[in-house]
Amino acid sequence: MTKKLTGIIFDFDNTLIKSHIDFPELKIDMAQLARSAGLDFGTDEDIPHKFTAVQMIIEAEAFDENNELNLVARLWHLVKDHEKRGMKNISIDDDVFSVLDFLLEEKYDIVLLTNNSREPTLEVLKKYDMEKYFQLIIAREDVSKMKPDKEGLELVLNKLSLEKKEVVFIGDSWVDGQAAKNADVLFILLRDELLSEEKYDITIWYHIKTMNELVEILKKNKNSN
Repeated sequence: MTKKLTGIIFDFDNTLIKSHIDFPELKIDMAQLARSAGLDFGTDEDIPHKFTAVQMIIEAEAFDENNELNLVARLWHLVKDHEKRGMKNISIDDDVFSVLDFLLEEKYDIVLLTNNSREPTLEVLKKYDMEKYFQLIIAREDVSKMKPDKEGLELVLNKLSLEKKEVVFIGDSWVDGQAAKNADVLFILLRDELLSEEKYDITIWYHIKTMNELVEILKKNKNSN
């Protein structure tokens, strides 16, 4: 039996909000910048499908160890610029607010864990009056290793004094799923299509297509404990 959940951790982009960050374009721009410094990720046509932005940063970190080009800092500047532009026009489904209201009323610990930069993330939260919902916001500046590493989730557990079995992480990607698995916490996949657990090495507790479905899952969990 699953323990009573008290902590609800959300990914941000494409989970709570829908931004207009063009990730294929971002990765191509990153590859071109890296190529100019001497790090080749391959052809632009292949880049969007071969790498995540995080994987490219990790490769650049290893590259920087052998030179003084400071490629990682330059890549992060590029990423932040894309994030700022992509966050200017976002959309938020109505059920996101109703679910967050429910969680607040039920006194869950609500957390935001994102690989995005803190500055544009906070700008969006302030603009849409969403800061009030979160006990804790963890952005990429707060960790040394981003998702799919477990560091962010373990930081949440430590800061809020929560046990692994008391929390669930809701996200839209395999990166979120791997982070949850690495931290040994439950994972709910929120997206239209189901991801292959075997292909992406993830464990999905529930697959939901709308945020409203989360409420029913939590009610079921509460009633069974």
